[in-house]
Amino acid sequence: MTKILSVFVFLVFLLPSNLMQKALAQDFVEREAIPMNPEKGKDTRVFYSVFVQSFYDSDNDGIGDIPGLTSKLQYLKELGIGGLWLLPVHPSPSYHKYDVEDYYDIHKDYGSLKDYKKLVKKAHELDIIIILDLVANHTSNKHPWFKKAISGNQKYRDYYVWSDNPKDFEKEPYQWHQVRNDKGEKQDGERYYGFFWWEMPDLNFDHPQVREEIKKIGQFWLGKIGIDGFRLDAVPHYYPDDQLNKNLIWWREFRAGMDEVNPDAFIVAEIWGGAEKTSPYLKSGISAGFNFELSDTIRKSVLSGKNLGIVETVINIQEQYFVSNPNFEDATILTNHDMDRIMTELKRNNNMAKVSAALLLTLPGNPFIYYGEEIGMLGEKPDEYIREPFLWNIEGEDSGQTNWEIPYASSSKTVKPLFYQKDDRMSIFNHYKSLINLRNQNPALSQGSISPIATGNSKIVSFFRYSGTQEAIIIINLSSEMERILTPYGLDGFEMAYSNFNVFKINDKEIYLQPYSIFILTR
Repeated sequence: MTKILSVFVFLVFLLPSNLMQKALAQDFVEREAIPMNPEKGKDTRVFYSVFVQSFYDSDNDGIGDIPGLTSKLQYLKELGIGGLWLLPVHPSPSYHKYDVEDYYDIHKDYGSLKDYKKLVKKAHELDIIIILDLVANHTSNKHPWFKKAISGNQKYRDYYVWSDNPKDFEKEPYQWHQVRNDKGEKQDGERYYGFFWWEMPDLNFDHPQVREEIKKIGQFWLGKIGIDGFRLDAVPHYYPDDQLNKNLIWWREFRAGMDEVNPDAFIVAEIWGGAEKTSPYLKSGISAGFNFELSDTIRKSVLSGKNLGIVETVINIQEQYFVSNPNFEDATILTNHDMDRIMTELKRNNNMAKVSAALLLTLPGNPFIYYGEEIGMLGEKPDEYIREPFLWNIEGEDSGQTNWEIPYASSSKTVKPLFYQKDDRMSIFNHYKSLINLRNQNPALSQGSISPIATGNSKIVSFFRYSGTQEAIIIINLSSEMERILTPYGLDGFEMAYSNFNVFKINDKEIYLQPYSIFILTR
C-alpha cells in the first residue's frame, strides 16, 4: 500500500465487505441506481470514433485510408480500445461522406472492399469490434437512384419524397428543393424533400422497396463483410416529427432484418436530445443512443467548477431507459465529429480535460472517444476544423501523417504530438490510457451500477460503482482551488487504483483535495 493510500485509508471508514453496500445506502447514498444487467455488462467496451481521412496515410497521397487505419490497430489495442466506429467510408462527392453514392463500396481514396475486410479481420483478431456509419436517411443527389428518379424513371422516383404544393414550400422553405440540370440551374416543377441540404435528397420510407433496399445494405455489411453493427445517422428524421410511431415501426423492422444475420449486432443511434427522446427508440431494437444530455452536464460542470448533478443525471436517464428496455445500454461521449472539440470547449485547460476524461471513463455506459481527444486535439466549427489530421508526430517526421487539410487548430505548435506524449508520464495520452485500461480490468467500472456519495461540497463529484465482484469509489475535485469535504467513515480493503495528485491534507474530520484531483479506489 502506497503512502498516499495509507493516508487516504486513514480518512475512510472501515467496514466488512458484506456491510459495504448497506452502509453506503444508509449513510452516503442519496439515491439508489437501477442495477445493471450483468449479462449486458459483459459486452461493455470503450469505442474510438475515427475519421479515416484524417487518421493515417499508407500510400503517401496525404489522405488517410483503410490500410493506414489497419496498421494502427495495435496502437488502439494498447490504448485499450474495444470498438471502432468509422465515420462514413462509402463513395461520396464530399470530404465528409455523409452523402452516399454507393452503399456497397468504399471511397477510392480510402481503399477497397478487400482492404475493409482485412481491417475487420485484423480488428477481430485483437478483439476490437467494428461498426459502420450507416447514412440512410438520405442519399447523395449523385446516387444512381436519384439520377434515375430525375430522369423520369418512376420506380426510382418513388424512392424519394416529392411535392408540388406551395403550402409545403412555405412551411419548410429550406427543405424543399428544385431539381437542377447539369449546369446547376434550378428547374420548375415538383420539388424533392431534403431535410439537411439540397445535395442530400431524403429517401421515402413509406415505400416498401426503399425499406427492403436499406435492410439488404445492412445485411450485406453484417454478413458479407463481417462487421459487428452500425452507428445510425439522423435516426429521428426518417419520418416527420409528428410521425414518431412510424419511425419506431421502421427501426423495429430494420432490427429484425439485421437479427436474421447477426442478433448480437450493436446498433447505436444519433438522437439529439434528452432521455425522453431517446427512450422510445430503445423499444425498437436500437442498442443505445448517444447520451448528449450527459455530455452537456459533464462539460458545463467542468467549465463551471461545480457539480451540476452529474450522477443524478446518469440515474435519471437510466430510470427512463429502464422503463423502455430493462436491458438498455448507453453510449457516452464528451464530444463528437459534429461538436467543438472538448479541449477547445475547456479553453485549452489540460487539468479540466483530464477531469472530463476521468468522468467519462468511470461513469456507466459504453464510452466513445473522438479521435484525437486522447492527445488533446483542438478544434471548433466549421466542421473541417474539428476533423483535422491526427498528430502522430511533428509535421514531416512521420510519412503516414495526413495532410489533406492544413491544420487550423491542431498542429505541433498548439498540441504535443503523440510521439512526445507517450514518454511523458503526466501527458493527457497516458491519463487516457491508464483510465481506459483500469476500466477494462475492473468490472465495477466497466459494468457496475452507480450511486452518488454525499460530500457536502458542490465542487466535488463522488460516487460508488459496484458489480458482483468489484467495488470502486471515485472522488473528483472539479474546482481550481483546494476543496474540503467531510471525512467519510472509511472503507476497509480499498486500494488506490489511480490518482493524479497526492491528497494535500487530511485529518479525522476533513479531507483537503488539491485542484482538479482525481482519486479512484477499488476493492
